[in-house]
Amino acid sequence: WETVSVHFGAEESTLDLDTPDVSPAQLAEIEALANDMAYRALPIRAYLVDETGLAAVPLRRPPKVTGVIRIVEIEAFDYSACGGTHVRTTAEIAPIKLVRQERRRSQTRVTFLCGLRACRDYSRKHDLLLATAALFSNEPAAVPSLVERLQEQSRAAERELGLLGEQLAGYEAADLLAHGTVVNGATLVAWLSAQHSPDALKAIAARLSEHPKTVALLAGTADDKVTAIFCRSADVDLHMGTLLRDTLRAFGGGGGGRPEYAQGGGIAPELAQAALDHA
Repeated sequence: WETVSVHFGAEESTLDLDTPDVSPAQLAEIEALANDMAYRALPIRAYLVDETGLAAVPLRRPPKVTGVIRIVEIEAFDYSACGGTHVRTTAEIAPIKLVRQERRRSQTRVTFLCGLRACRDYSRKHDLLLATAALFSNEPAAVPSLVERLQEQSRAAERELGLLGEQLAGYEAADLLAHGTVVNGATLVAWLSAQHSPDALKAIAARLSEHPKTVALLAGTADDKVTAIFCRSADVDLHMGTLLRDTLRAFGGGGGGRPEYAQGGGIAPELAQAALDHA
């Protein structure tokens, strides 16, 4: 691959390559070769050549200038036209660690650390690994499998919580229907909750709208933020989007939705009950 550009930063440095894909195996091979060359402590020297002598130098890439060219040579390994500063031997930049890669359109940017920066990075990550292992009262090598197990347990708990939430929504919807008010042949449920999250209100609204001849006006003030949900069953002729929009607008809020379901907010929590009464 051709090197498109190189950037040396205060901490991290980057290398842009003219390829969109570099595999982990290739990165490992590159890192191993770079460290092998570094620990050989190959001498690095700079010298000038004119155009006639340039042909004898196996440059890695053609120079961008003409005339007398400054060559930086890693002894018998790499030759480049460069006017910048350089170390005396390759050992001065050891160790070398490739820490990240990212695709940038048709190129790949490789981020690397070297020398004391790489050592500091290793020390920091080593301390983090030890601290994480201590949380599990286990060895560092066991951390990946322990984290995977936690993720599996978390996903299982989320699934179970979702099922329980659906069941609870069904029970709460049934209780609200039992205490609803019959208006023009339909059951009206108007309910304000200070504890239920927006997702919990949505689940209850979904259950209520499954019940024939039902209109539900729900509002929640959890976390001091009002969420209003107006919904109805399919056999009720009422546009909930219009009703919710007009209601919340009267109290400084907003929202809207479909004829059978609408959601909004933006009003002060202390006005939520008044908004339901207004609707």
